Order: sequence, then C-alpha cells, then structure tokens
Amino acid sequence: MQFSLEVMYQIGVNNLFAINIFFIGQMILLGLFYNSLLELKSQKLFVKSSVICALLFLGVQFTLDSSQFLKFNLTEITLTSLLVVVFALFHFYNMLTETKRFYYVTIGIVFYLLASTVLFLIGNLSSELDNDVKYLTWMLNAFLAIVFQFFILYEWKVSFSNKIND
Repeated sequence: MQFSLEVMYQIGVNNLFAINIFFIGQMILLGLFYNSLLELKSQKLFVKSSVICALLFLGVQFTLDSSQFLKFNLTEITLTSLLVVVFALFHFYNMLTETKRFYYVTIGIVFYLLASTVLFLIGNLSSELDNDVKYLTWMLNAFLAIVFQFFILYEWKVSFSNKIND
C-alpha cells in the first residue's frame, strides 16, 4: 500500500482515493476476521449488519458527492476505524471468559486505530498549522504503525512460532 501510494505521489496522481479504498477494505477484512472469532450470534449479526450499513452509508455519501472519494474523508476514516475498534472490544469482552486468541493483535488494533483516528482528525483540523507540526503528526502515525506491527510480530511469536518448531 505504501509503495503504491508513493509511486502515485511521485508521478503526480492524486492518491487519496487509494486511502479511501484502504480504509473500506480494512473495515471489511477486519470485520470478517472478528466475525470469525466471535461466537455469539448477536455479535456476529452486529458485525455483519454494521459493515453493511457502513458500506451503504459510504455508498450514499460517495453517490451524493463523488468528490468525497477523491478527498481525505474524515467521516469514512472515523466510521470504519471506530467500527473495527467496537468489533475488537467485543472480542476483548469474550476473552474474559474464553481463551485469549489473537490477544496481542487485538490490543494493537485498538491502540493503533484509536490513536491514528485521533491523529487524522487533528491533522485535518490543523491544516493551517506549520508544516513541521503536520510532519510531526504523520511521523507519530508512522511510529504507531510500527508499534502495531510489533504487536502482530509478538502475537505470531507467542501463538505460532513454537508450532513451526515442533
């Protein structure tokens, strides 16, 4: 994703549509991930229906104002990210009484998506600020993404690396 965005930027193509596709795809894929982990039918129904409702909402938004697809769409970022956080919180709740499957990944998802959503909101609202301040916001987001990757790596080490060696 990062490579394709960089290539589009270098050749002068507006790459914001790819960000919108990324956030929608992230919501769908992580919705499917958490739907597979959840066992309560009511939670599964909530995940499926909220993803469908979010897609319908965004489809209507893009239909009414197609320029939103080519912009930094804070409504989309907030909606898709917070839905995934809710799905992850369902999983945390279930882990209170069940085995801790994908515990560290879920911690990373909640931490990263909440923090990055706040940074996106601040970054968009602070467009009038100095470029150094905006750069700091993006660097902090990049750092958070790396921390998130370490959560995934640790989850792999704890959950799967021993199975490979056995």
